[in-house]
Amino acid sequence: MGISLSAQTAYFLWSLVLGVALGVLYDVIRAARMVLCAGKIHVMLSDILFFTACGVITSLFSLPFNKGDVRAFILFGEAVGFLTYRITLGSVMGKVYAFFAKKIRSFVQKTRKFLQIFFNYLLKSIAFVLYNVGVIIDKLHMFARKKKQKHRAEKRNRQRRRFNKDNHHEQKRNQKTAYRVKAKTRQRRRAAERG
Repeated sequence: MGISLSAQTAYFLWSLVLGVALGVLYDVIRAARMVLCAGKIHVMLSDILFFTACGVITSLFSLPFNKGDVRAFILFGEAVGFLTYRITLGSVMGKVYAFFAKKIRSFVQKTRKFLQIFFNYLLKSIAFVLYNVGVIIDKLHMFARKKKQKHRAEKRNRQRRRFNKDNHHEQKRNQKTAYRVKAKTRQRRRAAERG
């Protein structure tokens, strides 16, 4: 069972609309390439992705109309719609995209410079604060160390004084005991002399 002439005409007109839609999609990709300053490899990859998307969209377009069979007049209608858009509105839109891409690139560069200056200032400020905090911590550490050393020296002095005091008392005791021993030996001698 064939497709009537009126149905084929409707499919052809819809394929023209689809071609225009694919032209708009290509313009979106072209605008993104202009903004991002894409190189040759990026252009090639984006074109491959675009043609892959075109193939998928054409297959999906043919499903309801022709049970998935892609006819030559559908491809011709898409090509005519695409080229018509590119020659008429696409050329104007290309200039518009180029103008806006230039403005966007300029804005992005200015924003990047501003952010670079801001983050450099922020990092220098953070580094300055951290350096000063480090200096303060070092001073506190030195102060605590000196205080600890002073405390240890005082403790040693106290221990020495206590030791000297204890030695002094012991020397006195030893002297007293020595004096007593001498006194007793004298008394014994005298007692021995007398007796």
